[in-house]
Amino acid sequence: IYVNPEGVNGKPDPQKTADQVRETFARMAMDDEETVALTAGGHTIGKAHGNGKAENLSPDPEASDVEYQGMGWFNTQGRGIGRDTVVSGIEGAWTTNPTQWDMGYFDMLFGHEWELAKSPAGAWQWQPVAISDSDKPADVEDASIRTIPIMTDADMAMKVDPAYNAICQKFMQDPDYFSECFARAWFKLTHRDLGPKSRYWGPDVPAED
Repeated sequence: IYVNPEGVNGKPDPQKTADQVRETFARMAMDDEETVALTAGGHTIGKAHGNGKAENLSPDPEASDVEYQGMGWFNTQGRGIGRDTVVSGIEGAWTTNPTQWDMGYFDMLFGHEWELAKSPAGAWQWQPVAISDSDKPADVEDASIRTIPIMTDADMAMKVDPAYNAICQKFMQDPDYFSECFARAWFKLTHRDLGPKSRYWGPDVPAED
């Protein structure tokens, strides 16, 4: 999480969040297109976890007893995993099929109107004003149960900010280009601090410098 997903200072305002996202990603040498690719691509797969109260979490792992250090935040909510997981406090998947790579993020974001809501953990998030059962993502444990999808304030920024919106439209018209942009931006994000190309090893080292 590079910015507060609930909004700047925890107050939802997609345009203000867009400005903060742009500044934050620019500090990582990412331009607007790379920023949209990383946001949309990163939220195409998986879900946010906030199905419980923050008070059910242990202290920061570094401040916990030794048996909990290195194990993340210990969670007493239910089983503490799966449906009961609490991490960011935001709860839900972004796409209809959160276990596959597709264009579902854009379909969801631009195919619905959104309104503010609170997660079970009390975090601000956005949910569709109306959505059919067929568009809802499956529950993390029981595929027969459909759940409400969500967007963070940073996701709404992709729709509200004119420059980000234009890039989204470009990606929607060319899925292959979106996939390539995400792959390159993801590689850049995960490798930019690893030193020169001479330190890379293995068959997947890119040909270009």
